[in-house]
Parts: sequence; C-alpha cells; structure tokens
Amino acid sequence: MKIVIDWHALTRDLYLEKGEDQQLKNWQVTLTKADLLDLGLLTEAKLDKDGNYRIRCDQIFEQYHKSRAEVFQELEDKYGPLLSKKDKRKLKASADQVKLDKFKEDVAPAYAAFLAKNFSEKQIISDLPFYQKMAKAWERPAEGVLLPTFALQVLGDPHAFDRGRRGRGLLEKIIQSQLGEEATLEDFNVYPDQLYNFAMTANLLDTPLTYDIIALPDIDQIALPEKIKVYLHENSGVTTALASKFPDRAFVCTGGQVNFATKKLIKRLLANSCQLYYSGDLDQSGIKIADNLLLEFPEIHLLNMDLKTYKEHYQASVPPVKDKQIKEVENPDLQEVLTEIQQKKRVIFEEAIHEFL
Repeated sequence: MKIVIDWHALTRDLYLEKGEDQQLKNWQVTLTKADLLDLGLLTEAKLDKDGNYRIRCDQIFEQYHKSRAEVFQELEDKYGPLLSKKDKRKLKASADQVKLDKFKEDVAPAYAAFLAKNFSEKQIISDLPFYQKMAKAWERPAEGVLLPTFALQVLGDPHAFDRGRRGRGLLEKIIQSQLGEEATLEDFNVYPDQLYNFAMTANLLDTPLTYDIIALPDIDQIALPEKIKVYLHENSGVTTALASKFPDRAFVCTGGQVNFATKKLIKRLLANSCQLYYSGDLDQSGIKIADNLLLEFPEIHLLNMDLKTYKEHYQASVPPVKDKQIKEVENPDLQEVLTEIQQKKRVIFEEAIHEFL
C-alpha cells in the first residue's frame, strides 16, 4: 500500500509520553479528512466537539500491516528507548530542584525565607511562575499605589488582588508577616480604589462650605492655601468640634489609617510650605498610625501625643477594649508613650484629650 502519512512522526509524541506502557490500542490522533480518505478510514473516524477527526492509531497501523510489537520496535529504533516512570520522576525532580535553587538566589532572602516558612517546596515548584511574580510584592511601595495598579504591576492582571483571588491571599500573608497580623493593605501603602479614596477637610478650601470631601482624582486639581497651619486629627468627632470652635483654623480628618488621597493632600500642603500638626488616640493603634505618618512625612509635628499629655490626662484613661499589640515604633517620643500605655494597660482617646482644651 502507498504510504500517504508519516505515521512515525504522527505518533512520536504519543510514544515519548505514553509509550512506556506500550498500550498502543489507546492511542488516538487527529487527521485531515483528505488523509482519512486516502487511508480508507474516513468512516472509522469520529468528529470531536471542535470538528476534528479523531481515529485510533491501531486502525492506521493495520493499514500498513504492522503489529503493535512491530510498531513499538520501529518507534524505539527511530526515537530511542524510553525512560521508566521512576527515572522520569527523578529527572523532573532534579530539574525542579535546579529551578527552585535558582529562584531562591534571584529573590530577596527575606521573601525566600517567608515562602519556606509558609509553603512546601512542592507547592512552590508546582506554580513557580506565580511565586516569581509575587516577589515584586514583597517590597512595600515607597509611595501609595492603588490596588488594581499594584496587581497589574505584580501579576499583570488588575483583578489579581481582588477578594477571593489567590494573589490577594498571598499579598495579605506578606503584609502580615512584615507588619503584624492585624496589618491592612493601607499599612502597606496599597489602597483599594479611587472612589473609595478621599480626603476630609474643614475650613481648608476657599468654598462656601465648612466641610469638603475631596476625591483622589481631584487632589492634584484643587487650589490649596499656602504657608498656613493645618491640623490633622485621627477622629472625625474631634475634627468637627474643633472646626466649629475655631473657624479660622484649617483641619484635615485622617479617619484612622491615613489613606492614599489624604497622603497626596498632605504632600501638596507641605509643598505649599504649610505647617502640619497631627493628633490621634493615645492607644497602641493610634501610636502606630502616628509613627507611620512621621516615617513618610517627617516634617509633620506631633500635637498632644507625648508622655506629658498622657500623664496630664491620665484621669480620662480607660482599659482598652481591643487594641493592636505593637512591639515598638521608630519615633522616640512615641515609643515613650507606647511603653507607658503597655505598662499601665490604659488608653486615652483623642476626644477625651480635647475636652481639656
């Protein structure tokens, strides 16, 4: 019979992948309608869901009067003897180890140590490209970045850090390993979205309103005052009370963790030569927020957040209902207060401090 197809080439991959068991009867290949007509096998082939003709290799071999043993011998002569499954596993394991060792050399040692603590080598090697890309998420962004942008930079997918996604889970593990179990995306300088990000101000802008909420996209567009004092407060109640009491003073409410929009506003106010003063709760969380703010903006002055204030207002202190456990902070004045709070096991909220003003 005239040979119309190169069955050696056609079955090469099947032989290399599945040939060890010599189960040739289970092999199937895709052929064109023309080839099947030449072989006289069109009626034997089956159309798959994609419209391709599939046929058992056994039926092709019969057209060439080849037994399975003859077929296998010819393939072995042409493409070489096969490795056993055990040998294949050894080769793969060896190659995987080389890749893993190279990966560990290329990434930050702290990131490699973090992965080793939280994942087995088998887990890492099973999806090495993912862990390689996530290495870019190990370093805290120097400046605030939106979550979708960060996801695009790290994994090439703006939704990769959405809730429920694998990337979000690992990102949160990274943040908690560096900053503590209760650390948030915002602590890591990563912020959810533009509409969620806004700055709350009082008596700051030249508008008829006392209070203005500035969305993130507008921060760079609005006109801001120059060379004035601006008071930043952690709590909205304090901001509201003081803005009413002192209508000639400008205020910004940080609302707890300082978000991206507020940081951009702070940066612009500092660029306009404004003097900024920050006040917050005298609890461990409040101390940490203040310390993070000073690390990013050392030009800011602390207001009522020293040991003297804590002692003067101690009669207003209360036991903490729930508070972050902070080991230490960078600012020495804040560290002094933090130590006192931890020893006394009592906190003072910003609202109580300003009752005395």
